[in-house]
Amino acid sequence: MIKTLSPEIIENKVILIRLDLNVPLKDGHVLEDTRIVESLPTLHYLLKNKAQRIHILTHLGRPKGEIIPDLSAKHLIDELESKLGEAVEFRDDYSAGESRVQLHENTRFRKEEKKGDQEAFAQEILDGTEAEIFINDGFAVSHRAQTSVVGFAGKIPCYAGFLLQKEIEALAPFLTDEKIPGLVLVSGGAKMETKVPVLKHFAKIADHILVGGALSNTFQVAQGYDVGESLYQEDQVETAREVLEIASTFKTGFHMPIDVICADTPDSTETADLPIEDVSGDAKIFDIGPHSIASFSEILQYSNVIIWNGPLGMMEKKPFARGTQAIAGVIGAQTNARTILGGGDTIEALRLFGLDKSRFTHVSTGGGAMLEFLAGNELPGIEILK
Repeated sequence: MIKTLSPEIIENKVILIRLDLNVPLKDGHVLEDTRIVESLPTLHYLLKNKAQRIHILTHLGRPKGEIIPDLSAKHLIDELESKLGEAVEFRDDYSAGESRVQLHENTRFRKEEKKGDQEAFAQEILDGTEAEIFINDGFAVSHRAQTSVVGFAGKIPCYAGFLLQKEIEALAPFLTDEKIPGLVLVSGGAKMETKVPVLKHFAKIADHILVGGALSNTFQVAQGYDVGESLYQEDQVETAREVLEIASTFKTGFHMPIDVICADTPDSTETADLPIEDVSGDAKIFDIGPHSIASFSEILQYSNVIIWNGPLGMMEKKPFARGTQAIAGVIGAQTNARTILGGGDTIEALRLFGLDKSRFTHVSTGGGAMLEFLAGNELPGIEILK
């Protein structure tokens, strides 16, 4: 069990809270606000229950220990104030200001966030803010043993925020060895390494697994198909065969695209819909084809639970967006199924295609963290709360 909040814990206390407000920005403005919106319930609870001061820690992007102005947390102030309905003071260091709610600079501007003297960095934050309580509400970074996530354990009491609790409650039912009737996993994106543990687990408990994106190319090669000059991971082909063998053993349907959209380059306007067996030479696969969409859609329509992580094609390019858009629409229309989405690219797909997040049962704020959790791995940011 993790330690959770109650009013008496909060009242008159100085709170240090780790949020994941790593949202996409353009020209200093927030493009997609899911992670901000999902952080609000805990912040409102702290305000309502008379927290003395709230110090917010977050990161933006991957500055790798360098100060990059475009990734400053100050770009979040306007959106955070608007959504929270409370003045938020920006602090470019980790000292305490005057306001009740204070947002501190991008933790990843400091190299000690990830390496070096993390102990000293944690103490610097505690001394500067005079924090008495630490709350982790950044599920999306809970798989990282970074200073702002785990560095305060053993120094001050640590608790879970409501977003973290919500994520655990939504995902924990899938940490089972038993078959879950009607469970379908939809997996896309490019990298096999992050997906393999989840694919191996769901190959045992799901009824069906649907794969797309560059991820599916590696499985096609494992099945003996030619993918031309398409992106795939040669060093993961044998691992792909292992996943397919597990699925076969546990009678889990493993479905790859039967037709694909090919082009010379991602910027090509001329495309070809080819059966997978006809791909060869210098052809490059960028999306699933219409027959694959129809096949995947039929499986999804008879599902009870759908978990989706990763786009099924190069959705940012209009000629190759159809697969992801169509499958997202089908998942969003399954009002009788429990639908769980996760990953930055998956959330970006909702924005890109104008799909309302409320159409889905649970939209996870985590990508890597969601995959790590579903694979049954311990997440450091959760372990410190037990």
